[in-house]
Amino acid sequence: MRKLPLLAAALAATGFVAAPAIAQETPPADATEAAPEAAPAPATIDTDGDGTMDAWDQRGDGKADSWDTDGDGAPDTFDQDGDGAPDPK
Repeated sequence: MRKLPLLAAALAATGFVAAPAIAQETPPADATEAAPEAAPAPATIDTDGDGTMDAWDQRGDGKADSWDTDGDGAPDTFDQDGDGAPDPK
């Protein structure tokens, strides 16, 4: 007689342990998470009117805040104080 309540308790405990795993929602097989979109590249600006883009608007405020002064295609002068002009080196 004592074996039946002990067996029932063990079976119930197993059910309680497995219940959270069974209750978890599984996504449909065709559902995939979309990768987050990369931030758009900063706008380039031709500050001297020669047709070559020589500055970047990295803050998105319409004003240049980094410049390519040596023509290598990479910014080398920056506006850290936000006044719209290159900072002295």
